[in-house]
Parts: sequence; structure tokens; C-alpha cells
Amino acid sequence: MKNETRLKVLKISCIYGGVLSLFLLGLYVFFVVAFPGTVKFMLIQVALLLAGIVSVTVFSYMHLNYARENPEEFSCPILSGIIITAISLSSGLIFIYPLVFLYLKDISSVVAMFMYSIPGYTSLILGILSAYAMLSGSRGSPEGLTPWKIRGLQLSTVILVTGIVVSGISLSSGILGDTRIMYELTIDTSEETTLFVPLPVDESSNVIVGLIDGLEVIEGDAVWDIVDTDHGTALEVRTSTGCVLSAQQECGKKGRDEGREWVYSHNISMLSGADMAAYEAWVFSSNANTTLYLELSMDNGLGDVLSYRCDDTSLSVGWQRSSCDWSLISSCAVTIHP
Repeated sequence: MKNETRLKVLKISCIYGGVLSLFLLGLYVFFVVAFPGTVKFMLIQVALLLAGIVSVTVFSYMHLNYARENPEEFSCPILSGIIITAISLSSGLIFIYPLVFLYLKDISSVVAMFMYSIPGYTSLILGILSAYAMLSGSRGSPEGLTPWKIRGLQLSTVILVTGIVVSGISLSSGILGDTRIMYELTIDTSEETTLFVPLPVDESSNVIVGLIDGLEVIEGDAVWDIVDTDHGTALEVRTSTGCVLSAQQECGKKGRDEGREWVYSHNISMLSGADMAAYEAWVFSSNANTTLYLELSMDNGLGDVLSYRCDDTSLSVGWQRSSCDWSLISSCAVTIHP
């Protein structure tokens, strides 16, 4: 391979590999943002990868561009040659990797795979040609290359490698979800009423969930308190006009397994039994003609939402059992128990 041809191959590989790498980085950010959950060190890894890809591409091209006036005496420094080859090969492999899981069942799938694979195979071919161009010629640093360009490429390489390491650590730690719990109570009545209703409970520690401290009356007029009854801890609500009480709490970031365990660790107080399809919870009302709606939901931020609901339950006077249904919306399936 002639020096002029080697120079052209390396320049094309440098630009093509850098652009394809930026495109893949953009896809990575899109999928992370578009789907539930996030990964650790997201901003750090994106900043390092972006700065690293751009800077190594620019400085590698500077190393190649010194020979523009005398391409027949071109020599490719070993560091820039390795970087150009690595970017082209790695971006091509990353682009083609999803094809392994593509099930080809008709001609349209074959055509789609072929069209999709063109950028990846082009990058692989350029990477192989770049490796040959680097190894087949002189690999010494040119005498006319200024020191700051050499230091710039070295620093850019360190930034890019650091970004790759941070990304690897981040992805290996798994996707994190922003867990959230919500409790809402609606009481419909037209006279002075006292009710005792279930509270959210963390069964893993057998304590009332802390979001109740932030419970607010968002509609109507009511006063409330947490009390102990013969059937367990309850929320005492006094109202004469009907009311809506609501509370939400952010519970931090958790991984998929930890998040699912957190979701299932919550329940409501004053349960009187369960038959795998519906719960019954104790409720007290001081008068009839009162309707109750209660919902407790836990969201792990990764597509799993578990809800307990007492829908439009008409109450009589005194203690009584109220049916409480539960539903699970999962990233894998939807299960609803009426």
C-alpha cells in the first residue's frame, strides 16, 4: 500500500469512526432517557465519552494532516494509528451487535438487516484497512509535529479511556429507578363524620410509612391524626363536608431487584385476611351515607407499580370490613385482581 493511499485510508477511518461513535453515543443517551430508570454517573460518563471521542478524532486527524504537503513520506504515529483503528472497529462491532438478536422470518427482515448493517460493516472494513495501513508503514512520530498536538492526543486518550471505564462500571451496576410512593384518600359525606381508615405500612420493618407526615388536605375540610385501635394503627379523619387527602414521597434510587423487593414490602394496615385475589381491611365510620375511596401505590421507577384500592366503598355505622383490591403493572406483565 502506497503512502498516499495509507494516508487517505487513515483519514477516512478517523472521520468516519468518530462520527459513527458520536451517533452511537447519541443513541445510548436517547435509550437511557426514553426508557424507565437511569444509570449511575450518567452525566459524568456522557461528558467524558463526548469529550474523549471529539478530542481524539481531532488530534488524530492533526497527526495525519501534517503530511498534506508531502504525503509520499507519510508515517503514522503508533498512538494515533491504534486510536483510529480501535474507534472504527469498536463502533462497527457495537452497531452490528444487535443483529445477533434479529429473527429473520421474511424477506423484509433480511432487507432491513442488510440496510441496517451497512454503516457497521463499513466501519469494520475501514478499521481493518487502518490497522493494515498503520502496521505496513513507518510508525514513528514525524519531526515537524508540534509537542502540544502530541500531548493533546495523549490527554484525549486518557479522557476517552476514563469515560469507557466509568461507563462499564455504571452499566455493570445495573439500571436504577426513582422509587415513589403515593397515598390518596377521598371521603364523600354531608354531615359530621369520624372515620378510621387503613394506613400504608412497611412490612419489612413493621412501621407506618413516613409519607403520612406529609399528608395534606387538598380538597374540602378535615383534621386527621394517627391512632391505635383494636384492629391496628389507623388514620383518624374528622370531616363534615367531605375531603380529599393526598401524600407523595420520593424514596430514592434502587436497582431492579431491590426496587421490586421494596414494592412488595408495602401494604396497608388493619387487614383482616387475604385470599390471593382481594384483601379485606377494617374501616370505621361514625355514620352511614359515607363513601370511601382509598389508594396506595408503589412505583419502583422501572415499570413496576403495585396498587391497593378501596373503590367507592359505601360505609355503614361502626366497624366493618371493606374489600381492598390490588393490581400490579409490571414491565413484563400486567396483573389485575378485581
